[in-house]
Amino acid sequence: MSTSIKKNFALNFINILSGLLFPLVTFPYASRILMPDGIGLVQFFQTIVGYISLCTALGIPIYAIREIARVRDDQAECNKMTIEILLLHSGLTFIGYVIVAVLIATVSKIQIDIPLFLLLSTNLFFSAIGALWFYQGIEDFKYITIRALVVRILSLIALFVFVKEKSDLFYYAVISVTAEVGSNLFNFYRLRKFISFRNLRWKELNPMRHLRPALKIFALNMIISIYVNLDTVMLGFIRNEASVGYYDASVRITKAILGVVQSLGTVLLPRFANLISNNQMKEFKALADKSISFVICSSLPLMVGLIFMASPLMYLFCGPLFAPSIRAMQIMAPIILFISISGMLGMRILYALGKEKLVIYSTIFGAIINISLNFFLIPDYGHYGAGLSTSIAEFWVTAVMIVLGWKYFPINFFSKQNITYYLATVAIILLLLFLLILLGNGNLFLVVGVLSSVILYLSILYWRQDAFLLQIKTILINKIRR
Repeated sequence: MSTSIKKNFALNFINILSGLLFPLVTFPYASRILMPDGIGLVQFFQTIVGYISLCTALGIPIYAIREIARVRDDQAECNKMTIEILLLHSGLTFIGYVIVAVLIATVSKIQIDIPLFLLLSTNLFFSAIGALWFYQGIEDFKYITIRALVVRILSLIALFVFVKEKSDLFYYAVISVTAEVGSNLFNFYRLRKFISFRNLRWKELNPMRHLRPALKIFALNMIISIYVNLDTVMLGFIRNEASVGYYDASVRITKAILGVVQSLGTVLLPRFANLISNNQMKEFKALADKSISFVICSSLPLMVGLIFMASPLMYLFCGPLFAPSIRAMQIMAPIILFISISGMLGMRILYALGKEKLVIYSTIFGAIINISLNFFLIPDYGHYGAGLSTSIAEFWVTAVMIVLGWKYFPINFFSKQNITYYLATVAIILLLLFLLILLGNGNLFLVVGVLSSVILYLSILYWRQDAFLLQIKTILINKIRR
């Protein structure tokens, strides 16, 4: 990978890691104060707002990253495209608030706490003006990372100052919104540094030209969202807020670990789009191959680690009240591998190649499976059934996507490099089984298991002369010599 990609990956990794650590630090504190039903109510409302946001965005964020990356070297076209997309997204957001008003007037579950729902709906406004896609498209990951760190640190301080008892649920929601999208105000203000309004001819603007191509991504995002968020909504309606809280705890930790693997994807989408627009297909193929190997290298040990460490992790981050979340988290652990592969192959590689229809077909298949299983499993098994439905659906999404995309990008799962990761993962499984019998399933097992697994995994990679590890070794040696 080029130096700039390594730098952007490091910056984006820090950004995502801080985003993962923030809820992992705040959630244990908040969960002990607000209890499962309080956490569940916030998550239930956030899921509904997320659906509205998805509809009003219409796939614009992902579409815009690719388009800005394609025209970023043409200042005039970049100015025009950025303003057009901002106008389109802002107009659609107005429709979103009409939906918010209708839901408040008609849905009794929302009328339980209207101020809380209205507060969480401010995500719609912040997301529309934030233009995070612009900074990702021009690969300004340094700014994105610094800005996010500052906002999250301030939000963390606010949490400990203002959230002290169960009645402080509203304050917790304010801090959650601020940490997630509050920094988008800074994004909007900083756009003046890159976008010039002086020589722009407003009559030539045509925001609607972006609607049709963005709709393809909207269709994809809507389908994905169905089997990502529908289980939470169904748990809220069919079971209760406590079930949503248990499920949310398992999802948060699983998705936090998943984010470590996905940190590379955000960096690669604009780079893939730029390489294709310049017809550098050889470089594109080489980078795509390395990306898939990186996904396998990082997701396999994390998946296995989560299965073994689920109990001590849940007690550490959420406390004994969330013990019912442990089994659900173990059931969902395989999605770390499935989503990592399908995310890189679909939303980065195939999308950059203009083959988003294949990704849509794959996700439709997964959505049908997920909805069907949810109806059968959630009534009897609650959050366990929701977790199982998600894992099975993600497996089939990945499998179908690999088959449909094979013509355009065949994945060599059994390359020498990837076989090394399979062998190292099997070794970790044997090690953790031994430590589990020896130490029991407590905090000592968590500490010793993580440290020994990392050492064993890296040792096997070094023994097999893994390309990624050797590259890291070279970088470290060069820095020390300097």
